[in-house]
Amino acid sequence: MQFHLTTKSSNKKLGGLPASTSSSDTCPLSCGLYNQCYAKRGPQSWHWAKVTKQERGTDWQGFLDQIRKLKPGSLFRHNVSGDLPTLSSCNALDQAKLFSLMKATETAGVSLYTYTHWWTDNDFGRANLNIVKRFSRPGFVINVSTEDVEIAVLFKRYGLDVVLTNTDVFDMAVHGIKNGCSSLEIVNSSDLDNPVKVIPCPEQYTESATCATCKLCSRADRNYVIAFKEH
Repeated sequence: MQFHLTTKSSNKKLGGLPASTSSSDTCPLSCGLYNQCYAKRGPQSWHWAKVTKQERGTDWQGFLDQIRKLKPGSLFRHNVSGDLPTLSSCNALDQAKLFSLMKATETAGVSLYTYTHWWTDNDFGRANLNIVKRFSRPGFVINVSTEDVEIAVLFKRYGLDVVLTNTDVFDMAVHGIKNGCSSLEIVNSSDLDNPVKVIPCPEQYTESATCATCKLCSRADRNYVIAFKEH
């Protein structure tokens, strides 16, 4: 595994936030977006390939050292592409690495947010959800990435911070906002009486919002799911 940190991203979407990329071997093959991942196209894909080939970046300890030098008070987007590290012996999330990552951000005085698809693993998916729930907290937010409404609601009810990549849901949520309607709500078919509110990613439908100004994905214990359109 290889890791690269940019102290000020040139990605327009991020708005200048510090951002990292992890090599492609950190991604689960079971990810629902594995074959159509946005990071496999354009400039980010070129950068990702260099990190994966170890032409850029560093090992885990070097990466932690770089994080400790980030400007205090910064918001840090971990993994523009790539996912969380797992154990070398299996697809369980590496809790020792997560703990060291959390401590590095605390030392630097920065807030981290990221996303994971490791819940999709057939053998360790449920264990990985429990690990995410254990580690995710204010200042160190791990969003669970989903594509299915039923699963998104289920995970939100389990107490996780959830994002949903679903263009239809995103479009309905945006339509409601632009027409002055109440917030879109989605439900799980087994729990129709407890809908979950949806907020569409502002960066994807407004001209001015960036991750640096929005910060929705960095908020812990949210009472809503954040929807993205496929990109």
